[in-house]
Amino acid sequence: MTEAFALPPMPLARVVRAYVSDAAYESLRLLRTPAFAFPILAMPLIFYSLFGIVLPGLAAHQPAFANNLFVGWTVYGVMGPGLFGFGILVAVERNMGLLTYKRALPMPTGSYLASKLLMALVFAVVVMAMLVTLGLTLGHVTLPLVTLVRVAGVMSLGVLPACAVGLFIGAYAPASSAAAFANITYLSMAFLSGLFFPLSGVLHDIRFIWPTYHLAQLARASGGLAYEGAPLTHLAALAAMTVVLVGLAARRIARRG
Repeated sequence: MTEAFALPPMPLARVVRAYVSDAAYESLRLLRTPAFAFPILAMPLIFYSLFGIVLPGLAAHQPAFANNLFVGWTVYGVMGPGLFGFGILVAVERNMGLLTYKRALPMPTGSYLASKLLMALVFAVVVMAMLVTLGLTLGHVTLPLVTLVRVAGVMSLGVLPACAVGLFIGAYAPASSAAAFANITYLSMAFLSGLFFPLSGVLHDIRFIWPTYHLAQLARASGGLAYEGAPLTHLAALAAMTVVLVGLAARRIARRG
């Protein structure tokens, strides 16, 4: 009778290389796909230039106004990589049976999702770097460079709840409509959380249900601007949303692929 035996664990250095290489190829794949790379990288810059610099006109020269607009658009910018990088790609790859296929490959556990997470983080850092450059040169932003770096760091980590939302969409939405769901969610989170203008009535009362609201308060706190609530409360809310959405998505993917 053949005795069962356990394979030796993969060396840590090899595991790290596997994760890094997967993330690098995932990022390169998106850069070579304009339909994904353009909205993730270019649209935040275009919208910030148009609605944050050109249309406000003289109002953009007011430091407080310019700084708050900039912070709002950084939140908008870092949500894109998570939503589109996970929401659309996971739905398409799930429809193709790629998730089932990858389970049979000799790859580290979690490499598939980790590669997409690292890809989203890389894109978020690039978006933040471009927004900071644009804000300092044309956006009349008066925040010190050290403060801007702090805001950029907080916002780059803000891609995590966006990835959770995107993963949830990718796990449940059909591939044919995942892009529509991602775009609707993207715009809803941006405008119904009070990123760019004050809300009133019911919309004001329920703004806390959107992760962008909590992320915006953290961004304003890190930038030394006026914010609502306590930073730890917003961190806890984002962490809870991320855990719940990832858990629901993982359960769906595990059951149906």
